[in-house]
Amino acid sequence: MPELHLSYRETPRLLGLLAAWDAQSAAEGPIVRHRWTNIGLWPVARSATVAGSTGIEGNSLTAAQVDQVLGGGSVQARSADIREVLNYNSALDLANAAALRPDFEWSQELLRRLNATVMRGLEDDERGEYRRQAVTVGGVFAPPEYQRLPALMSQLVEWLGDGAGHPVIRAGLTHLNVVSIHPWLNGNGRTARIAGSLMLMRCGIGAPELLNVESEIRANINRYVGVLQTTHGATYNPEEHSATEWLEYFAEICVNRLEVRNRLTAAVPGDIGLLAMELEGSPCSAEWPIILLSARLAPIRTTSMAGLLGLSPGRVRAVLAAMAAQGWLEPAGERRGRRYGPGRRLMDLPLRTPELMDRFRGHETAAPRDGH
Repeated sequence: MPELHLSYRETPRLLGLLAAWDAQSAAEGPIVRHRWTNIGLWPVARSATVAGSTGIEGNSLTAAQVDQVLGGGSVQARSADIREVLNYNSALDLANAAALRPDFEWSQELLRRLNATVMRGLEDDERGEYRRQAVTVGGVFAPPEYQRLPALMSQLVEWLGDGAGHPVIRAGLTHLNVVSIHPWLNGNGRTARIAGSLMLMRCGIGAPELLNVESEIRANINRYVGVLQTTHGATYNPEEHSATEWLEYFAEICVNRLEVRNRLTAAVPGDIGLLAMELEGSPCSAEWPIILLSARLAPIRTTSMAGLLGLSPGRVRAVLAAMAAQGWLEPAGERRGRRYGPGRRLMDLPLRTPELMDRFRGHETAAPRDGH
């Protein structure tokens, strides 16, 4: 009897979606933390991903508010919502760092650490320990008995490590199985989405934040929940439920997001070139175009930009002040909480990435909590 959700049919629709993915990802390079061309995109993409995934669970913060929180600013929101955002960001950092390790291997300990990071300091924080009681998810799904969890998670880790299959299939099944096994009291959906992103990275997709499947899921939460419920049924019984519908749904989202990502990243070199032309003859350094592109997409702060560029905070602070003096940036806030948005000179340039980034972020309506 199959113990995991691994059975599916290669329908014409699914095969077509996988072929579309392959065609659009054919030029993917080796995975790295950041590509230089994407430094300006990455903070906004991370905020959108965090807002999307936590919003699926009912977190009220928008991507713009998450920008503020992750940049060290303050927002008017429930302390638990802010904690969820910070935790999810830390868990993504953990997953990204793990994916780049030359000695990477899937393990129950890694999955426990991801959940422990997601749930740190929140209600039902069990520090990554598997649940020890029966639960019902959303009043409609009974996951496996808690006594079965060690064996099921051992099987899952074995499957995660075998390396066979298409990246989208493997990421989709990773997500599905973590959600369906529901090994923890809370944070299962968030952990599943991070584990799915980690699988994509291990299959060669760098910075899955630039896919941001989470925002598309959040935009139609009812469809997400409905496909999950149809796939795993009322009780955990993989033998009776094919993963085909889930994989078609997941692959469709991945292909849609990959198209948006590719259009966005293709626009970056042109926008950087335009900025460089506008700056020609000005007393500025090589990093100015990247910083200005970042500021055009979302307000930036000294510390976060210094970390991305590998420069000292003092150096970046001086650069930002010079940009503000020339009218490229507009400072706001006091010294410790100061952030820089685009000034009139920057707003007047016909850059392509801001409009594409709006589409990338997707809808920001809050979703009701659904137990996932």
